[in-house]
Amino acid sequence: MSTSSTNSGGDWADFDPVEFARQTMFAIESGDDDNHVDQVRLIRLEEIVAARWPRRWLLRRRLAREIRASVATQDDDFIPKNDFYARRLEWAGQQAMDVRRGRRERRAERQAEDDAQQPGESGPQDGGADPGEGFLP
Repeated sequence: MSTSSTNSGGDWADFDPVEFARQTMFAIESGDDDNHVDQVRLIRLEEIVAARWPRRWLLRRRLAREIRASVATQDDDFIPKNDFYARRLEWAGQQAMDVRRGRRERRAERQAEDDAQQPGESGPQDGGADPGEGFLP
């Protein structure tokens, strides 16, 4: 076997570790976002199944109303009116996109907060004691 600097995708010199890391994190977060949407939907169904009679009926009616409203918002030119499956699938995709958008916004807010705190932390604070003060006569 010979060792080569190429793999099936091309030269190793073309490999960008930063882009690879970005794509990997996007794939992981996308899976997490899709799982979050599915988890919320499943928990709502479990709540209906676990509830006793009057509450079960109210929860079931509320969920049915929300589901009908979610498919009603889809454009009829985009998805045919009678295609419930496609409309719900589009809705679930939009929910995952909303979760991703919220995650990006929170990340940007944290980054802005971190950037705002860094200038004050980088230099010595005025009025602070010298770390070696008091040890030498």
